[in-house]
Amino acid sequence: MSERKMSKRKSRKSRKKSNNINSYFNRIFVINLFDRPDRWKGVSSQLKNRGIKAERFIAIDGRCKKVTADACNAKLKTFELIYDVKIPVKKGEKVRNVLPRSSLTIGTLLILREMVRKKWKRILICEDDIILSRNMDKKFARGIKEIGNKRWDLLYLGCGASCGGKGVSEQRNKQAKHITTWRDYEDVEFYTQHPNDLRYPCDEDLCIPVTENISKAVSPGGTWCYAYSLSGAKKVIKAIGEDASRHIDALIKKQTKQNKINALAFDPPIVWHENMRKGKYDSDNPWL
Repeated sequence: MSERKMSKRKSRKSRKKSNNINSYFNRIFVINLFDRPDRWKGVSSQLKNRGIKAERFIAIDGRCKKVTADACNAKLKTFELIYDVKIPVKKGEKVRNVLPRSSLTIGTLLILREMVRKKWKRILICEDDIILSRNMDKKFARGIKEIGNKRWDLLYLGCGASCGGKGVSEQRNKQAKHITTWRDYEDVEFYTQHPNDLRYPCDEDLCIPVTENISKAVSPGGTWCYAYSLSGAKKVIKAIGEDASRHIDALIKKQTKQNKINALAFDPPIVWHENMRKGKYDSDNPWL
């Protein structure tokens, strides 16, 4: 092998070792169901290609569509016992509908408890259906440099709903030419720059720009790739409290709207959700 090729190989290895994302977070977790190694393999490949080291966190399996109602109830009681949570079921609701949304909340709670116990400063949690943007490491480094010493509880690398407005428009233009996946939102069509962008148009007085590439996430949707600071972890643990039946996404939205959690977001996102167009997305844990 020539010296030039060896030099290039060493350079690539060096870049991977000094990856900004791994340097910034104490831990990076990917939540993945035990019987979906295909998804773990897919996301691992993306991460590895960008020099990002992540740990597989086996998701809490709240699925119970294919078992009896009694089996679902038994599963709920078991979850409450072994994970030390409460999963209240409202009148008229079915356990088989509550458990899937609570399972992601419980899994997140377990990670956050460990974070607080070990006093990690920052962690990143991703789901297994993400798409990493090109030059993600450089975009991340730029955004983190801009944030500097600004305090945050949650930091979204990618989210939907109201969390920044770059690349989202009510009118089709050269920068926003893809009709949104959420085209039935209030019966209004709008357009996005990236085909997998799940954000809504957001006025600057709400999604306030914090820096050139970071905005206030006033009502973030989705939990496919976002970070917790230690303060944020404590706040979310407290918010879950005695009710783990709520989806973690809905819980966080409520907290940010009430200004109890300070959430920021990369604007535009640097991590996208897997294609959900035409309503064909296969979700193991529905958002709501």
